[in-house]
Amino acid sequence: MLLQGDRATASWQGTTATLEAPALLWLPGNIDAVIEVSAGANGLLISMDDDLLIKIVAGSAEALDLRRATDRFALIESESLIAQLETIASSCRSIESELRNPGHGGATLISSHILMLCLHLWRLGTPRESQPESAARGGGVALVGNFLQMVELHYRDGWTVARYAAMLGVTSDKLHAHCQREKGSGPRAIIHERLVREACARLEQLDLPVEQIGYGLGFRDPAYFNRFFRKYRGASPGLYRRQIRLEHARSGPSYAAWP
Repeated sequence: MLLQGDRATASWQGTTATLEAPALLWLPGNIDAVIEVSAGANGLLISMDDDLLIKIVAGSAEALDLRRATDRFALIESESLIAQLETIASSCRSIESELRNPGHGGATLISSHILMLCLHLWRLGTPRESQPESAARGGGVALVGNFLQMVELHYRDGWTVARYAAMLGVTSDKLHAHCQREKGSGPRAIIHERLVREACARLEQLDLPVEQIGYGLGFRDPAYFNRFFRKYRGASPGLYRRQIRLEHARSGPSYAAWP
């Protein structure tokens, strides 16, 4: 929420805050909030699905920092916000305008402005350099949590375990030890499991050729995609798709999605 005039009150999880314009309030998707604005208040309110947010920030060089920034509560009321107020408001208005009057490339335009909002939120938050890197990483639980988040952002990009470790500021051995302790699997197995899970979902839901699905998951060699998938599912992608569809046909129509 961007408050540009007057005041508002926000309540969430037993906490109440009074916002005096100008103010920027960001609440992660897992927090339910009630916002009350005073008569004559002027501002903009945007909500978005977390899956969409992940997809939008995934391609940026600052993906991990942006996810950290958007995963936590933020209330910004400072002179630094005043300097960026019109730029942030402009992005919000552009999103609203495109939603009301969609045009060619609308999804890309909206995604671009959402990414800009995330970048402003990150910049206006606590500067990264003011926190020791070890504090940003946290302990084993925090490290593995950041790793899993990074996997969600980059599992299609073919990153090696060493690259993940380098981005997290630890050695590959340390990352492996913590993943093994917290998840019972090494980082390589976690990455592969995420790839296989996505491959299964796409094979079940999309009518694209197997080669195209593999390419969309970062496999440039169709034969390698076949070998990779067979290793974890015991069947080629094509055979897996046929088996799943045969099972669905035998089970008959599902009414689970009916209202």
